[in-house]
Amino acid sequence: MLHNWKKPKNSLRRNEFFGFFPIMCSYETKYMGSLSKLFWAAIEKGVCDIDTNGKLRKLNAGEKRQLLAILREHDDCPDGWKNKAPEKQKSILQSLRNAIEKLLNPEKEKAANDRNCKKRRENGKAKAANDRNHKRRRENGQQKAANDRKHKRRRENGQAQEYAKRIRENGQQKAANDKRSKATREANAQAILENKDHHEDTWDEDTLEKEAIDTVKYIVEKCGPGGFVHVFVGAWPKNLKEAVEAECFGRGKHAVFIDGGRRVHYHHVSEYVELFAPYSGTNCLNADELEKRVQKKLIDMEWPRHRRMFVHAGKGSCRGTRDAKIPFPYYTGVLVCDQSMEDIGIRLATKKDHAPRKIKRSSSSL
Repeated sequence: MLHNWKKPKNSLRRNEFFGFFPIMCSYETKYMGSLSKLFWAAIEKGVCDIDTNGKLRKLNAGEKRQLLAILREHDDCPDGWKNKAPEKQKSILQSLRNAIEKLLNPEKEKAANDRNCKKRRENGKAKAANDRNHKRRRENGQQKAANDRKHKRRRENGQAQEYAKRIRENGQQKAANDKRSKATREANAQAILENKDHHEDTWDEDTLEKEAIDTVKYIVEKCGPGGFVHVFVGAWPKNLKEAVEAECFGRGKHAVFIDGGRRVHYHHVSEYVELFAPYSGTNCLNADELEKRVQKKLIDMEWPRHRRMFVHAGKGSCRGTRDAKIPFPYYTGVLVCDQSMEDIGIRLATKKDHAPRKIKRSSSSL
């Protein structure tokens, strides 16, 4: 009878035999929980042993107490079923009765569960419960830990590499890149149109110096004696928060890696770091010069290399291929953390982290 049964991985996971466990009443949820496959088999065997003909059937009160005493000695018996407090026995025996009924009428239980699950989806209770569960897992770190284990396992068994190869070969990767490029071009064109009259003056030396000093003071205060910093620039037609989160670890060759070799993105370290933008406007020269000045001041202060993600001062630009005179949303961003990179599980990238560039050979050399 149990040949199609599968153990539910958690109380919110559906299985083909018993449906969703959370729709049970309170005593079932508390005392029954997710029973192991071996324990379900023990219940079935216990009922058959009690019956004189060796058949699975409903038990009377005395027989249920007899079976419960036997099941409490089983290794997989739930802790709730082992509770011998007098006021709990009625609920535990009711849980045992329900378990036996599930074995006797699996299709009936499945239909009832399906109806209740549909009702919970329609009245929004299922979504609310899932949202609470996901929020709790994000806050206590279980979701991040599960994702890290999954990614590590996929890399080790080669599934991640196989998936990347498959989407390249079947054209999915190119289609996704084309779609993203088209959306970016459209957003850039819209941003240029919206900011065409928003011309901003270039800062003079005194203003630039003041902004740089204030930014460095804030960095020193936030990083403390052992934290790290990154100063960067970017151009983004969307909202500033998304821009800074997307650009803080760079595109393509990342400056920071997780020890397992995976590139770091903002969501990996969001709980440890703070982001702010000392400049946001439409003048790319202001953004570039502020980045360069702040980076130079930190280097002149002999800020240790292991405490900063940038190597040199002012080597990048937010302008891209646009004319400097065209107003466009630019910003200077700063990432600060009061802990070291090692403390939060990341490290600076090395040459070994990056695949060597392929050198194109000219036709004359062939």
